[in-house]
Amino acid sequence: MPISDDLRFAFDVQGYLHLRGVLTPDELAEYGRWMDETEHTDVQALNADDPDRMKYHVNRPVSRIIDAAPQFGRFLDHPAVEPFLAEFLGPDYRHIDNELYYTHPEYQGGHWHRGVRPHPTGHVLDGQFICPMVKVFYCMTDVGPDEGEFVIIPGSHRAQFTVDAHDRIDLPAQHVFNDVKAGDIILFNEGLLHNGRPNPSRKTRKTIIVNFGRGDAGVWAGYAPLPQTLDAVTPRQREILTNRTPVWSQPDLLQSVPVALRARMQ
Repeated sequence: MPISDDLRFAFDVQGYLHLRGVLTPDELAEYGRWMDETEHTDVQALNADDPDRMKYHVNRPVSRIIDAAPQFGRFLDHPAVEPFLAEFLGPDYRHIDNELYYTHPEYQGGHWHRGVRPHPTGHVLDGQFICPMVKVFYCMTDVGPDEGEFVIIPGSHRAQFTVDAHDRIDLPAQHVFNDVKAGDIILFNEGLLHNGRPNPSRKTRKTIIVNFGRGDAGVWAGYAPLPQTLDAVTPRQREILTNRTPVWSQPDLLQSVPVALRARMQ
């Protein structure tokens, strides 16, 4: 189903959406069991066929979670997010990478970064989104202040100025996700500057993360699915996991949007 005009406007101007209370208690219980069963995966054994993959992985605690447990393929086309991905990336969107991601107590924080370059229009042209990459956080725990919150700079997907972000915890105009509840979903344009804050609490923030691109997007290096994973998932999930390009690279947006719009970008 199409998303509302209000949500389309919000994603355009902010570069993110915070969908509250989307996952049901039953879903959370089920996904919690999956996480408990999978979080102790031997990642060395998982990557034994190609140890070089490990250099691309985060493994906090498990990268390539869909390979470790193919039931996590549900997060490729979850009905709560698929309409948004189709709107922002096109209905033939593809998988880029996936993680079971824990922010443990005493985590010192990350570094400000973005996955794709900003675009003067915020990756919108003639009323159509041309986002190269959109990341989805399925939030599995409540996150309050000083609990390793995720943080972004709204609007930085169209930023025309740079800022020195080296070794800085806070940046101008940032938004801190310190009112998150288990079951929330955060979607954001990877052109946004984003980071993870230090976690001085004794609580672990748990997130299932899946990254997506347009139909011509390549998979992030080290995240191509195993053949047995493709056999185990649904036909729709297999399509999303079957990238047309072997490895991710910054896309040529002129080739990623309808022909009728290309002349407007030149």
